[in-house]
Amino acid sequence: MNPIILWILGFGTLWAGLKLFDDEVLLIVSMFIGSAFVIAGLLTSPLKIQLGVEAILLVSVFSICMECIRRGDRP
Repeated sequence: MNPIILWILGFGTLWAGLKLFDDEVLLIVSMFIGSAFVIAGLLTSPLKIQLGVEAILLVSVFSICMECIRRGDRP
């Protein structure tokens, strides 16, 4: 399968998880599924592309963790 298709599925799942789910369990599950798609795309891509996408994924996972922390601080 083309790595671009896997990345679209992965980053789309990451985006949809943040925008559609309020429950933390569904958010975490969608993040794992999205990350799995992105990793599958990384496995089939050249090394130069792997490094760039991996940096983007690290930033997105960090922002997701911060979003979960912010959601946990609700009154």
